[in-house]
Amino acid sequence: MKLFLTLIIVGLSSLTIAQNNLYLTFSPKCSGNDLVLGATVQDLTGASMEINHFNYYISNIHVIYDGGQDMDFSDTILLVKANANTFLLDNVSVSNIEQINFSVGVPAVVNHLDITQYPTGHFLSFQTPSMHWGWTSGYKLLLLDGNGDANGDGTPETLFQLHNLGDNNFKNVQLPIVATYSASAQVDIVVDCNLDEWIYGASPNNIGIQHGSSGVNASTMNNVTNRAVFSAPLNASINEVSEVGSMYFVNQADGVRITWKEMTSIYAYEMINISGKVVAKSRVSNVNNTVLIDNLLKGSYIFTTFNKAGKRLNTINLVH
Repeated sequence: MKLFLTLIIVGLSSLTIAQNNLYLTFSPKCSGNDLVLGATVQDLTGASMEINHFNYYISNIHVIYDGGQDMDFSDTILLVKANANTFLLDNVSVSNIEQINFSVGVPAVVNHLDITQYPTGHFLSFQTPSMHWGWTSGYKLLLLDGNGDANGDGTPETLFQLHNLGDNNFKNVQLPIVATYSASAQVDIVVDCNLDEWIYGASPNNIGIQHGSSGVNASTMNNVTNRAVFSAPLNASINEVSEVGSMYFVNQADGVRITWKEMTSIYAYEMINISGKVVAKSRVSNVNNTVLIDNLLKGSYIFTTFNKAGKRLNTINLVH
């Protein structure tokens, strides 16, 4: 009997699923290629354009796995940028990811709250360029800034902007997906975001400045549900990142901007002055990010990042 019980225990332990860091990446694409900010690319009509900012909010995330189970991240709101688009969701035990559901925009219950309640570095706090249009209109669901080729010479020279607002433009996406698993406890969900599909029907050559919730702002948001704005790549390569990543800082007029890259387990940061007083701290969950700590007195500081267990990941000393 003892041997029988031992075999059962061994058998059950062999079925245990390992814990993995689950990452979500929204890969910016245009005409099937990686979108590079500042480079000349073409829309679906072949018109040339140059993109300077491509930012949007993602919320209400649900990862469907292992036969229809729901991993609920509905309390998470992400600010996706063309050059900052990978996020650590959690450390999970899954064997098969089947689908990802998410919404584009900020939920109405959050969209009109006071932006000043959020700490510096939070996705719903102040951003550069601004992602907020005031209490009445709320956040910008999509911010797209660039230049179009108005004279048709192949060189984008005419400013255009799409800043899409409005609770009515909050869109839902359901996308069957196959995750990529690495040998180092990393699982990647990669979603392609196709800019050319998103702006279908709105030529960058002549739309000009469009800030609002109707007209071309509404029609381009409708593309999220009517066209392949978000799609699953046929294959997704893994960009493995280290736990501690890298950090650097740049002094600005009245503060300091700190940037970290490829920090897998980051959960929070803290900055103290030479006396040990905490001058800034916040919870974060994104692998790549930059924060501006302003209204800072001249002096020496220590900036530290931590994982969820409170373990120190990386530290830099800085002088402002």
